[in-house]
Amino acid sequence: MERWALAAVLAAGMALLGLGTLAGRAQGTGTVTGRITVDTVPDKVMVAVDTDQMVCGDEIEDQTTLVDPSGGVANAVVLVSGLEWDADPPAPSIANEGCFFRPRVQVARTRSQLLITSADDTLHSTHAYDDRQRTTFNVAIPFPGLEITRPLRRPGVLRIECDSHGWMRGWIYVTGDRAVVSGADGRFELTGIPAGTYELAIWHERYEGEPQSVTVTAGGTTEADFALR
Repeated sequence: MERWALAAVLAAGMALLGLGTLAGRAQGTGTVTGRITVDTVPDKVMVAVDTDQMVCGDEIEDQTTLVDPSGGVANAVVLVSGLEWDADPPAPSIANEGCFFRPRVQVARTRSQLLITSADDTLHSTHAYDDRQRTTFNVAIPFPGLEITRPLRRPGVLRIECDSHGWMRGWIYVTGDRAVVSGADGRFELTGIPAGTYELAIWHERYEGEPQSVTVTAGGTTEADFALR
């Protein structure tokens, strides 16, 4: 066989081997999905605005508990304890927008860089407290369009407040473990989880829930629902 032909055969064989390896890796992972609920849907609570009404309005909704009509809880964090991120998650960012922090709840990898912005024509501060009630950073944004970054070095839950608008609240769960935030209907999905048994932990700013053990199978989907109280 000519050398060029032999090289082509070898290259094709290596390509097939590579595809087989990728397929093997894909077959070795599974998905965890579930829904987070509460028994009682809370009433909507409105908060009177006492400053910057021209920007913020006369009242705003208290978004501490966002629950859909069927009891699905938004903004709950589900973590796979001890399982590190397989790739860098999207870079965290928080915007002062409409006199809210958006998103209200997010997860971020330890040692990532947080982008802080504002869309409001008023003075906001993005004041972060760690779980020891110590200030991690306090960034003032006096006008819209300004962008500032701050490092998230320490794992744990950061509480974000605005010193100018007392109702504004946000949360950043900084962790080295794989994590996700539930959507508006309370559902969550964790993909690419290596086959095995794990403990799922859950966090919410007001509700509480118990961790649970799940077993992930290669190519399978495991259901894990949480009932909070």
